[in-house]
Amino acid sequence: MKLHLNEDWQLTWEPLYRQAADYFQVKNKQQNWLMSDLPCDVHMPLIAQGIIAEPLVADQCFSSEWIEDRSWWFKKSFVLSDDQLHADQILLRFESLDVEADIWLNDGHLGHHRSAFYPFACDVKGKVQQGVNQLFVRVTAGLEHYSENDLALIREAKVVYKNEQIRHRGDHRRGMLRKPQYVFGWDWGPRVATCGIMGEVSMEFAHSFQIRDVQVTTTSLDAVSKAAHLQLQLELENLHPFQTLETELKLEVIFQGQQVQIIQKDCCLRSGLNYITIPMEVPDAKLWWPNGMGDQPLYAVRATLQTSTHVVEYPSFSFGIRTLHLNMDKIPESQDERSFAFEINGVSVFSKGGNWIPADAIYARVTDATYEALLSEAKEANFNMLRVWGGGIYERDIFYDKCDEYGILIWHDFMFTCAKYPDHLAWFRDEVEREIDYQTRRLRNHCALALWCGNNENHWGFEEWWNETEAADFYGGAVCYNDIAPRLVQQNCPAIPYWNSSPYGGVHPNGNQSGDTHHWNDCMMHADMEKRITPEEYDKVSAKFVSEYGYIGPCRKPSMAIYHNGQEMDRASKLWQLHTNFFEKDTVLAGINKHYLATEHLEIDDYLLFAGLCQGLMLGYSLEAIRSKLFCSGALFWMYNDCWGEVGWSIIDYYLTRKISYYFVKRALAPVKLILREQDGMIQLTAINETSSSIGEVLEYGLVYYDGSGKQATEVTVELQPFSREVVLQWATPIYNSKEACMYVRALSESSEIMPATLQSEVFRDLILPDPQVKVSNIQAIEPGQIRLTVSSETFAHAVHFGLDETIQLSDEYFDLLPGEKRDITIRHGETALTLDQIVPRGITLTNREGGV
Repeated sequence: MKLHLNEDWQLTWEPLYRQAADYFQVKNKQQNWLMSDLPCDVHMPLIAQGIIAEPLVADQCFSSEWIEDRSWWFKKSFVLSDDQLHADQILLRFESLDVEADIWLNDGHLGHHRSAFYPFACDVKGKVQQGVNQLFVRVTAGLEHYSENDLALIREAKVVYKNEQIRHRGDHRRGMLRKPQYVFGWDWGPRVATCGIMGEVSMEFAHSFQIRDVQVTTTSLDAVSKAAHLQLQLELENLHPFQTLETELKLEVIFQGQQVQIIQKDCCLRSGLNYITIPMEVPDAKLWWPNGMGDQPLYAVRATLQTSTHVVEYPSFSFGIRTLHLNMDKIPESQDERSFAFEINGVSVFSKGGNWIPADAIYARVTDATYEALLSEAKEANFNMLRVWGGGIYERDIFYDKCDEYGILIWHDFMFTCAKYPDHLAWFRDEVEREIDYQTRRLRNHCALALWCGNNENHWGFEEWWNETEAADFYGGAVCYNDIAPRLVQQNCPAIPYWNSSPYGGVHPNGNQSGDTHHWNDCMMHADMEKRITPEEYDKVSAKFVSEYGYIGPCRKPSMAIYHNGQEMDRASKLWQLHTNFFEKDTVLAGINKHYLATEHLEIDDYLLFAGLCQGLMLGYSLEAIRSKLFCSGALFWMYNDCWGEVGWSIIDYYLTRKISYYFVKRALAPVKLILREQDGMIQLTAINETSSSIGEVLEYGLVYYDGSGKQATEVTVELQPFSREVVLQWATPIYNSKEACMYVRALSESSEIMPATLQSEVFRDLILPDPQVKVSNIQAIEPGQIRLTVSSETFAHAVHFGLDETIQLSDEYFDLLPGEKRDITIRHGETALTLDQIVPRGITLTNREGGV
């Protein structure tokens, strides 16, 4: 039985010098208590009561920094019955405390907790009473505990930024804290130092015995019988200190409400913890596949343990039947290069998607609806992997449940990033041990979990960033990544691969010969602006798995209006620069100037349009380039989502609105895809079929003129094998006017959903194009809130879009049409009123090359 204690808390604040020893003085405080429910970051009730302004709007983040310099005190009263007090064990559990916390119950100090990454749990039998009980918690943001002396070996945190607009982001002391590292500011987020009770609080009442844990693993698949072999390991606890206990265990596996397997077993439990391993066979197993490769059927496990007088049930949970392997075999004909490819059910996966950060600078207030929106949008964008970045949080259960449901594999960093960490200190190593032990046990049943990774960029830092100081020979954190983490992963979830860092592999941690690479310095972070804004630079990628790279673009105008909070949108203003990524460095304007038009007198609307198109161009082209490399097995761009509104890396903004670039990424990651590239005087067609079905298609390929006046085309029949990626066609590059025509390939069957591929050797700004004449036909309402239509053009049309409200979702937008091409589009407008005269597709023509559209 569980008692939830999440409602009707009170909160107050005191100076930092009010320590745990001042408990009674604060407890007796009569005024200035705010009401709040959990989870509760202290910012949340302060905003609700008008004491501080919303920190993510305008420049209001600066006016709430005083929160770091206070101690925060929570209290709650609750009532227990006599029956509850008769439990053999009464477990008080705080899911997450951020970060330095003291906990009292009925004036008794239960302990100090110094991590946001695993629960505080305490058996409080004998400390609770019938009737009214009171909990009290003191918590701080945590930095106040550490001085310059504590930082002697670790003050080399990579992320410390200062300028007039952002003031001061980052803090060298953050490495001492086991809490989200991003909250002190990053290149993409403000300094909003979190503090509070970040998860639920509960009290569990156990009698006689308990099922503490159930782990399920797919050990093998039988290709002939279609059966799956599982192994279930249970952790059972007999609460009696010296007697054994006779029990009966029942295990059920359920699929779509039907029992597919049941095992019943007599168990004699010793005092304390007992571990039981049970093999199980599931006939006619329905396999779980990543998004785009198949379905995501989920089974349920039910476990019941009983005696003649008592029954306990373990909370039912879902799991997917699948095998997982990380292929790191040597690449044939190579001395030192190795693959880095995930294999699901024996099939190699090209991992495609983005990096995930917390969805709010104040992460406690992220709702289930936000998780649902972000993950369903990732699925629709054809993601099959998200990398949970090591400067954020171990997400709430709903995140992992939705990834299971939507077929989105998870590369999961442990929470260390861009810093040395004080693992020379015994207390720190102990905190890390508890954290990793808890999280690996908590998440191991999720079929989406594909990799545990030690950290973000710290091994890279050991080689390149931190080798010129007096602490250069101190590899702070290496014990965590090279010893603690792999040992606990092997102990708790040996079927899930472990990787020491990202990037990592080979002689140089950010090299290209093996493992994964963060592809920054060759493109977006290059000193030469031209390399930042030239998509063809990504054709040079030689990495085996690209786990980070990116390009910056703006939010849509309504989102910008929210965080401008009524102030004028002026690109020269401090507010605009505050909400612009620190590494932007005028890259956005340079990209617009290269690809579209001069930027000297660019209006805001044109800036937003062309900046969005440039971000889309860079991400779309680069993802296609990396997918076309047959030696490469992954492309994860930085980053998918955002924690506040800014001109930044994401393709979904903080307000859950798609940026223009979203559609480019969705097209680039299509499960069935044609990609054209030129190499050594030859046009090369790479065809990808990630589905389980063979696809036969007649392709037309060659040269097409933008004005629709003609083409030079050849037809060929191809057979795309299931789960395949290969070069299927090559032909010599013809001589032609590249400003008037482009290379193309398209499927000829009208029922084909394979999008055409084009290869243009000129920037859009230099093309000779007719005015696009885009037409709409076959408009029909297919269900309430959805319209389907066909768009077409007799000439080439660039970036076809509809100009609808940004919250309306389209199956595709900002796409190119070849002469004579037709494309079916679905518009999901929900409850937003939409009339036919609003559906006016338009392409882009630069009528004045010096400015204007």
